[in-house]
Amino acid sequence: MVVIPNQVRDMMSTQKFIVVGSIDINGMCNLSPRTAFHFTEDAIYWLDFFKHKSHYNFINVPWISIAVFDKENLKGYQMKGKVSFVKNEKEKARMVDVISRSATGKTCSKVFERISHTDQPELVMFKPHAVYSLNPAEDSGTAIVIDTDPETVSLLGAK
Repeated sequence: MVVIPNQVRDMMSTQKFIVVGSIDINGMCNLSPRTAFHFTEDAIYWLDFFKHKSHYNFINVPWISIAVFDKENLKGYQMKGKVSFVKNEKEKARMVDVISRSATGKTCSKVFERISHTDQPELVMFKPHAVYSLNPAEDSGTAIVIDTDPETVSLLGAK
């Protein structure tokens, strides 16, 4: 398990914006900004209302990248890891409400009223396997933190 470093969590708290990068089965990339998300020390959660490109990419190729950055201070971080959809209904309901309240100040039912053309969203959970600095003065090719599980080692070259 990779713990998201404090400086990355601090940046997500202050910037309130992440970019999610995924790829489809043909290797075509997709970027998707997220402003409504919640994180813990080892995971990032967001709601998937629209189930478009990113959603299908997550199903077919669960390895993604997430970037957070501070454009004024020219600093940032990239995390590489895997996404999954939370299926536990109790946990899903709790996290949907947490994210809805933090993003809008309203309960999830009020948010869903405004997006009436959609079903209840999927809850996406990202677990980082590696964290890299995007700071110009630092080596972005070397992970700050990296998981040593066999899959990560084979894909990202962890030792």
